[in-house]
Amino acid sequence: MSKVRWGIIGSGSIANAFSHSIKHCQNSELIGVFGRNQNNLDNFSSKFGIKAYQNIEDLISSTKIDAIYIATPHNTHYEYSLLAIKNKKHILCEKPITINHLESMVLLTLAKEAEVFLMEAYMYRVHPQTLNILDNLSIFDNTKNKITITSSFGFSADLPESHRLRNPHMGGGAILDVGCYPLSMAKLIAGRFNGLSFADPESINAKGRLDSTGVDLQSEAHIVFSNNIEAYIKCAIDEDYSNDLKISDGTKDLVVSQPWHCGQFQDGNSSVDIYKDKKLYKEIPFKDEVGLFTREIDHASECIINNKLESQYISHLDSQSNMLWLDIWRKSLNINCPFSELQKSPIPESKFYSFQNSKLQQTSLSRIDKLGSRLALGCDNQTSALHAFTMFDHFYGSGGRIFDTAYIYNNGKGDKYLGDWINSRNIEDEIIVLGKGAHTPECSPEFIRPQILESLDRLKINKIDIFCLHRDNPNIPVAEFMDALNEVRSEGLIGSLGASNWELDRFSKAREYSAANNKEAFSVLSNNFSLADMVDPVWPGCVGTNDEYLNYLTDNKIMLFPWSSQARGFFIKKKEITSNEHFSNPSLEEEIRVWHDVKNLKRREKCFEIAESRNVQPIQVALAYVIQKSPLIFPLIGPRTIMETNSSIAATKLNLSEDEMNELSIN
Repeated sequence: MSKVRWGIIGSGSIANAFSHSIKHCQNSELIGVFGRNQNNLDNFSSKFGIKAYQNIEDLISSTKIDAIYIATPHNTHYEYSLLAIKNKKHILCEKPITINHLESMVLLTLAKEAEVFLMEAYMYRVHPQTLNILDNLSIFDNTKNKITITSSFGFSADLPESHRLRNPHMGGGAILDVGCYPLSMAKLIAGRFNGLSFADPESINAKGRLDSTGVDLQSEAHIVFSNNIEAYIKCAIDEDYSNDLKISDGTKDLVVSQPWHCGQFQDGNSSVDIYKDKKLYKEIPFKDEVGLFTREIDHASECIINNKLESQYISHLDSQSNMLWLDIWRKSLNINCPFSELQKSPIPESKFYSFQNSKLQQTSLSRIDKLGSRLALGCDNQTSALHAFTMFDHFYGSGGRIFDTAYIYNNGKGDKYLGDWINSRNIEDEIIVLGKGAHTPECSPEFIRPQILESLDRLKINKIDIFCLHRDNPNIPVAEFMDALNEVRSEGLIGSLGASNWELDRFSKAREYSAANNKEAFSVLSNNFSLADMVDPVWPGCVGTNDEYLNYLTDNKIMLFPWSSQARGFFIKKKEITSNEHFSNPSLEEEIRVWHDVKNLKRREKCFEIAESRNVQPIQVALAYVIQKSPLIFPLIGPRTIMETNSSIAATKLNLSEDEMNELSIN
């Protein structure tokens, strides 16, 4: 491909600016446009001498078009991008890339799977001025002072109530429309200081003023990053701000006027100004004779021609992180965000799993008449019904067939989210549900049946394929537990029997009792097992697995479904994975208490060495180790994001050598 042929969705002012600019591009040409307003569409096509498409699918499916520029309101970005991905069209999508974090996760994942280029259209990020800002951050090298980033983007507009910026259903409000600029800039600069392409905040505190329609007219946010970096950003759609950028350590300042437009409204003239002790020390001018849109189009087309799937200036992880923190910012103001609820979101409707590439192979499980997958997805890390549907759909579309839930997960929401999803997708016969009950302090036989019945009601299924006792109560004879489980099993309510967090002695005695009394025995164990051994239990009553357990399980052909199979982030290189706020995220205190001993730290060091040599993530090496210990091991994973799920899936394809396995087993 020597030239990228573009189609445009939308015929408004942004689309006009794009179409004027593409005339000056060497490797791009404009082919067609789609718009909903017929008069605007006709005028637009006539003005630029291109074809008008009255049906969006005709535009996106056209063999004459290679790439799509999406210049429509925020609430349409998911729908149009998804359609483009289905049709293998490259995408340049106006910011914000979607209306929320979940939508961005789906699109960015599917685009990469389809080998489609997808870039969020932050024009300033590809401009030389922005690169100059980053290059000159070296003036702050060796400073011991706090770094403060201050920036704003605000304008005043007299808008009717129906305007998209005041319409909550169209993603209106200042934060999504212009607050995304200073937020992305702050993350970019903080990242450079930390040796990263971008940095995730540690916290964000905001205040703002809402419109009568419910959208945010103004907002200010204080953002804290690691390594003594903070940012003060603000945005508005009803007030003019200075719209500048300042980076300061108290003695030196780097100042940029209009960093978002890069001199666009000053005949292309811009500069990066450096001050020392409040006096101008250095001015770095730049004259742009190309233009913002032209540079952006040139960059996107160059990436497409060179078969890149993402921009080096605006990576997929960066866009995903930005959407996450935009969500958090808006949530802190109690803004009612559109498409944030299951019933109103296009994600479940789109059933994106139907055109995913299956990456997990199906496999047979002992004593279960359904095919399973080598990984089981935990149903305890979903923050909402929509989040659950998104994660479940993706795991299923990737070939995942085992879902791990429990009576106590998320106060029953774990069961409910999974049940609603199973029912909506009509796939009860295609998946394996691993359920658990009788958790401390209700760890006794009389709780087994009522909890199973309640879980089945929540799950909307007829049978739990594998049921494990969630904890053990050593004060109760194993016979009483096994009798109660067998009674429920005889009713057809549960299938295979198992135990979670049981000591080997009790587990083996329960099996001996069952064999002696012609009862169904435990065929599943779900204890902790990972490359790192628990030094101290994560929670009271937790039990780990050692070589003695593994030998027993192997000899008796018992399946192990280990929880915290990746040691709850112990093998994650800090800031390696885009952050996500979640109530159960482990703290540093927990990490040190549970995992830090000489042996585990040696294993982590070796894990990091192997990961670097293999060009993979250390956490993938750690999971691969667990998988390769035995074909009877089916690790439970607890991802918060699609990216984390994909990371775990990739680990199933990582074949460690015998030498590497031995090196990781160091004592």
